Amino acid sequence: MKNLFAKSIAAALFSVIFVAICAAQEKCELKSKTAPLFLNLQIGMPPEKTQIVFGRALKIKIKKKGERTFFQNFIKNPAPAPLNGVRALYLRFFDGKLYQIEIFYENRQNFNSIEEVINALSAQLNLPVSDWEIKFNRAEISCGEISLVADYILNPRIEMTNEAIRAEIEELRKKKK
Repeated sequence: MKNLFAKSIAAALFSVIFVAICAAQEKCELKSKTAPLFLNLQIGMPPEKTQIVFGRALKIKIKKKGERTFFQNFIKNPAPAPLNGVRALYLRFFDGKLYQIEIFYENRQNFNSIEEVINALSAQLNLPVSDWEIKFNRAEISCGEISLVADYILNPRIEMTNEAIRAEIEELRKKKK
């Protein structure tokens, strides 16, 4: 009887620990995820794969070495089909890999507040809404080396960044000065 009781307690503890570990690993991993709000782009994509995502809608030509930025706005003309609702787009590359995605959206019916933007991002990226830190109409979540920022100042804006690469770029900029 004592042996059965000890085994059941051990099994219950093992189950709780296993679930906690799995939840912690699954909780906040952004590096390999894509989301429609991020136009199905991924951090670390080379320019060629980025071009494939947009097809003929955009023409992305980035040199392989160093820091490069692709910018496109759709203020005067509406965005093409794969970019519906996008007002402006920044894609930042370093040594031929995408390290930051920044998208400004037009005002939309389903995005009337920062909370609505957070809920949509959380649902698409499988992130807990409670992990977002909101201050001054700006929401932020950090998942290892990847950070995610959303704000709603004039229009909805979302940004995903590899912070390790951003730090490396800032160091290189300091050395140049």
